[in-house]
Amino acid sequence: MIEIQNYGIAILLSVTTMICWGSWANTQKMAAKTWRFELFYWDLVIGIFLMSLISAFTVGSTGSHGRTCIDHLFRCLSYV
Repeated sequence: MIEIQNYGIAILLSVTTMICWGSWANTQKMAAKTWRFELFYWDLVIGIFLMSLISAFTVGSTGSHGRTCIDHLFRCLSYV
């Protein structure tokens, strides 16, 4: 797991995330005018889900601090 140690970088990444999170509807306006909003939303959700899985199993398993993605998942599931 990658842990951000610098406070300034953590704030910068948080602000970048908020900007990207709030601008997803604007990308639909730039897309084709015949593309319905519901279809665009489903494509967006599926894309975010797949990219989060890929990131969790690749980038989330690198680094020397913390647990890997699988270890963290099994620990969370053991509490249920």
